[in-house]
Amino acid sequence: MKFNLIDEKWIPVKRKDGMPDKIKPWEVTDGFDDNPVVALNAPRPDFNGALIQFLIGLVQTTFAPANKVEWKQKLKAPPSTDQLNTAFMTVHDAFELDGDGPRFMQDFNKLETQTGTIDRLLIDTPGEKTCKDNTDHFIKRNAVRTLCPSCCAMALFTLHTNSPAGGRGYMTSLRGGGPLTTLILGDERFDSLWHSIWLNVLETGTFLGMCNVNKNKPADAFSWLAATKLKVTEQDIHPAQYFWAMPRRIKLDFDNLISDKCDVCNQESANVITSCREVPNGTKYQEPMKHPLSAFNTSTKKAVLTQQGGVSYRHWLGFVINDSEGNKEPARIVHEFIERQETDWQFRLWAFGYDFVPGQNKARCWYEAKMPFIQVESSIRGDYEQVVAGLIRGASEIAGNARSAIKKAWFRRPGDVKGNMSFVDSTFWHSTEATFYETLNSLKAVLEAGGDSLSTRSSWHRVLCDEALRIFDIHAWNGPIEDADPKRVVIARKDMQSYNNGKKIKQLLGLPVVRKTAAKGKKKATP
Repeated sequence: MKFNLIDEKWIPVKRKDGMPDKIKPWEVTDGFDDNPVVALNAPRPDFNGALIQFLIGLVQTTFAPANKVEWKQKLKAPPSTDQLNTAFMTVHDAFELDGDGPRFMQDFNKLETQTGTIDRLLIDTPGEKTCKDNTDHFIKRNAVRTLCPSCCAMALFTLHTNSPAGGRGYMTSLRGGGPLTTLILGDERFDSLWHSIWLNVLETGTFLGMCNVNKNKPADAFSWLAATKLKVTEQDIHPAQYFWAMPRRIKLDFDNLISDKCDVCNQESANVITSCREVPNGTKYQEPMKHPLSAFNTSTKKAVLTQQGGVSYRHWLGFVINDSEGNKEPARIVHEFIERQETDWQFRLWAFGYDFVPGQNKARCWYEAKMPFIQVESSIRGDYEQVVAGLIRGASEIAGNARSAIKKAWFRRPGDVKGNMSFVDSTFWHSTEATFYETLNSLKAVLEAGGDSLSTRSSWHRVLCDEALRIFDIHAWNGPIEDADPKRVVIARKDMQSYNNGKKIKQLLGLPVVRKTAAKGKKKATP
């Protein structure tokens, strides 16, 4: 079967008129003036997340701008399909899905092992232990028996990009198991698929400086062009391998192709793939690996992973601005974009990834969210970021206090109970999210006018306290009947309110703290 990912129309998309289509990678600017491609349209959300990184990586590898001037020019006037085709053809041979030579994202060597079912490429497919224990209750085994070449390429890239711990010798992705990817998205002026790609591409000099620029052999970028290396550091790779990392040793089986319907996209194909081979002892990517599309933990020297509970404004610290207390810094692309951006532009942050059970090949959930990216002038950026950090830390403290208060209301010995109370946090963050972005816009306006943000911070404090009280009143009386105690509920509510209006919260928000003076009964406000 002949199937090269540069030549084939394999990427599912939507155009501006709403019609679905399939394009070659270099056709992302096709029909740009009349009916542009505006979004990816894969049959699974994790495939969309992988495809946008595939396209960003392809453009970054072959068509990166020389400087910021060129970057802005091509943001406003995209390249032609011929220009992109010429650039992509320089790496054409690395993107053969089948053939006698190197194959895209597949082990260089012939793998001497029995074939397994093709569904092992899908991250949420039940593993061997799950099937053995008969615990595949929600996602059943053997639900996917066939994959068309298009879905197979998407599944292969998705697995390598998000790869969880899969047992001894089955390595995680370059960024760890379940990395959280953060991308910049445009507004109505820059909302095509091309813009979504180009907004996340670094200038050539910046990108090449991230790893070892002297590693310029094809296999230094595309690891499947040579035999598997067991351990790799940033000094062993070309920076393009950030996008083309291959931690698993997999080989698709093209000897037994059949004509059938793909179980993922539900489309007929003359060359459906039903099996593949996989062996352990893949590449272990050694920390640090500062992938340009992921926030980074400066303490652990690892990329930030997707966490249980989803993505919300609580991640603003470390996603958009540095989190000095949490030792997190935004992705390199976010740093660069802040320097590129003009203040009249309005953009969004798109964050997504798989949440895995720590240390296990078991996906709990795929999370993704799109959040406003509010940019401010450099003259007020320091003050703005300091206040925003306080707003989020105050919210986090009150959310945790609400959770603890409900637990105290429910149980006689709350410290001995290990139940999952994450629903409290999820409700709190979700219900205050819209007000948070309104608060950010108010804060921006106040600081740009040279005013004092005290009123804005005080208003945010009231919102947090009111929401914590609302959530407590909804859940406090729903604890176990055998542990019910009205007096304990009343005390827990009172203690929660007292803490939420206390010194620690007000200091986080930069609000005046009322303290008692030496004279009895008199109080004094301290800044």
